[in-house]
Amino acid sequence: MGVREALAGLARWSPVPVFPIVGGGARDLVRDLRLRPEVELVATPRHATLLLVAGRFPSGAIPGLAVVHDQIPVPRATVRWNGEVSDEISSARLVGGDEEDLIATLVALHREMMADPSRSGPPILPDVDAVEWRGVGPYGHGGKGMTGGTPYGRPLAERAGDRDGIELDQLPVTIGPWVGALPWGLELAVKLQGDLVQEVEVGPRLSTDPPTDVFSMATRKPMTVAVLELERARHHLRWLADALSIQGLSALGLRALRLGKILTPHHQREVRRLLAMVRRSGIFGLALNRAGGEVTGSQAKGLGPVARAGGVDDDARRDEPAYRELGFQTILHQKGDAAARWRQRMAEVTQSLDLSDRAGDRTAFGAGLVEGPRGRITANGPSPSVVVLDLLPQLLSGLEWGDAVSLVWSLDIDPTESVETHVDNRGAS
Repeated sequence: MGVREALAGLARWSPVPVFPIVGGGARDLVRDLRLRPEVELVATPRHATLLLVAGRFPSGAIPGLAVVHDQIPVPRATVRWNGEVSDEISSARLVGGDEEDLIATLVALHREMMADPSRSGPPILPDVDAVEWRGVGPYGHGGKGMTGGTPYGRPLAERAGDRDGIELDQLPVTIGPWVGALPWGLELAVKLQGDLVQEVEVGPRLSTDPPTDVFSMATRKPMTVAVLELERARHHLRWLADALSIQGLSALGLRALRLGKILTPHHQREVRRLLAMVRRSGIFGLALNRAGGEVTGSQAKGLGPVARAGGVDDDARRDEPAYRELGFQTILHQKGDAAARWRQRMAEVTQSLDLSDRAGDRTAFGAGLVEGPRGRITANGPSPSVVVLDLLPQLLSGLEWGDAVSLVWSLDIDPTESVETHVDNRGAS
C-alpha cells in the first residue's frame, strides 16, 4: 500500500470536513452540527470535502455557490438538505430527513469518495479566466502600469488617500457571502489599506420566505411568556456560541451551543457558570476593547439589545400586562459599543430564564407587535438585521479588519431575514 492509499484510508474514517451554505430557516440546524463528532464544519471551502447547501433561498441561482463549489478540492460532492436541487448543483445528493439522516448521508458519501475519487463532482464554472486580462494594458498582462488593473487576472491595488492625508495602496476585496469570518449570507465589498477598512458596501440581501419561529407567530396570536423568554435566552446563547468561536474560544463556544440546545428554565446555574467563564476569559479586555461601533440614540430605536446596550430604554415587553405582573424591568448599558452589546445579551439570558421560570401560564403579545431577540417585530416592515446592515458602512469604516469582524458579530445579524417579514425598527419605546 502506498502513502496516498494509506492517507486516504485514514481520511475515510476521520470526521467529515463540511463547508455550509446556509439559507433561511436552517441557521440553527446547521449550527448544531458543530456538536456532532462525525462532522467538522470548516471555515473555508479549501479545507472541505463536502459542500452542504441547506435552507431556503431566493428564486434563481444561489449567490456565490459556483465559486465556493469549485474551490473545494477533488474529490468533492454536494449535499442538499431539505430543499430542491437547482440546475447549478444538479448532481447534489438530496436529503429530506432530520439531522440523523443528514449525518448518515454525509458520512457515507465521504467514505465513498475516499474509496473511489472518480466519484468526485465536476466543476460548475467553465475553465476560463474570470476577468479579461490577456493583451490588456501597456504590457499585455492586464495591468495599468505600476498600480491598478488585473495583472494575470488578479486585482492590483490602486493609490488612494488615507485618513492621514497621504497616498497609500488601496485594494478592493469582496468578502462573502459564504465565509467563516462573517455571518452566513453577508457580503461586504471592502476597500483595504493594509488591514484598515477605508470603505464598505453591503452586498445584495438574501430575502427568503417569512419565518415561522415563535416570535413571528406571536405577532398574530398571544404566546406564553415562558416559551417566548426561553427562546430568547436560547437565541442569545446560540449567538454567544458563534461569537466566541470567531474570537478563538471554540471550547467555550461549543459549551454555549450545547447548553442552548438543551436549555430549560432550570439551567440557570449552568448559564451563570458559563457566563462567568466568558467574563474571566479576557475577551472584553483583549478582543472587544477596540472594536467600538457605538450605536446610540435614535438610530438604535427598535433594535432590541443593540438599543439597550446604548442606554436606549426601548423594549416592547414593558407595555405588556403579563410582564408588568412579573416585575419586568429593562436592563440597560450605556456605551453602546461591541463590548456593551455582549454584556447586554449575556445579562438578558439570565433575565429571560428567570422570567420563563416564574411566568406560569401568562401570555403576551398577539396584536401585531413583539419584542424579538434582535428587536421590535411587526407583521410588516424591515427586519432588525436589515436596519443594522444599513448602518454597517459607517460603523466599519476606519477599523482594522480584526476589529471590524468583532463589531459585525456583536450586532447579531441574520442577512437571510426577509425584508418584508417583520420589524418596525422605529416603533415607539
